[in-house]
Amino acid sequence: MEAIENTAEQPSAPQPKKPKKKLWEGISFKATALDLLLISIGSLWVCSLNIFVLPNNLLSGGITGIAIILNHYLPISIALMIFVLNIPIMILALIELNKHFFFYTIYAITLQTALLELTKNLPTYTGDILLACIFAGVISGIGCGIIIRRRGSSGGLDIVGLVIKKKYSYSVGAASLVVNCIIIGISALLFGLDIALYTILYLAASNFALDKIIEGLSKNYTAMIVSNESEAIRNEIFKRIHRGITYLYGEGGFSQEEKSVIFCVVNQFELATLKSILQEVDSEAFMTLSETTEVLGRFRKLNK
Repeated sequence: MEAIENTAEQPSAPQPKKPKKKLWEGISFKATALDLLLISIGSLWVCSLNIFVLPNNLLSGGITGIAIILNHYLPISIALMIFVLNIPIMILALIELNKHFFFYTIYAITLQTALLELTKNLPTYTGDILLACIFAGVISGIGCGIIIRRRGSSGGLDIVGLVIKKKYSYSVGAASLVVNCIIIGISALLFGLDIALYTILYLAASNFALDKIIEGLSKNYTAMIVSNESEAIRNEIFKRIHRGITYLYGEGGFSQEEKSVIFCVVNQFELATLKSILQEVDSEAFMTLSETTEVLGRFRKLNK
């Protein structure tokens, strides 16, 4: 008699359990401590609200501006109002955005709320309102810029803009622009046109300082140089500017001759030297320059 083959499934061997990834795994505590320290320093910008903005009836942008308006009608402190208005936005950030970004942002918002409440008795400035706008804008721009450079934010409409960009590819600044225009309009109704115009100056100064902190004070330029003396220009760049270059090879559209195109990036202080090199080595060299907002990878001086 033939043996009947047992076709029943054999129980599979138990799979070894994967070790759970620890919450702190892959996190540099030294780098995180530095980030939190700089975010704490950047968060001091809220002191400018109590010193310059609120005493002069100015409005801020975004959530802070909304909180200042609501404070005229509700018996709730501006600091608490800002924190409450940020709660649904932070829930949105937790769902849609990077958890690292969320942690730094919730830290910044909580600290700024506490600082705004603790510094409400600071001496105020109500002299020249134009100076108040400029100083308040520069201080807030620098502070928010430091926080953004450490991969956090002060919350508010910037987070809404990031989520909108992620889902619908719209500009990050679109939501802030619309709300700020509404805030300025309300400012004109509540406090008059003069205060609304000063608020615009305050926001402009803030955005200017913010851009400078994020992009850096030193501008970089990308240069594309076409010359028959490319080797001599290359040597002078190495010798006098100490920057690396890359050769791109092309062909002249009119002459149909092969050309070596020099591609290099220099900062604003090296640009005059680069122009001088071209004038001395090959005055007929063709160069185009374009401002470069960010450089990643190796961009440092070569060894002299």
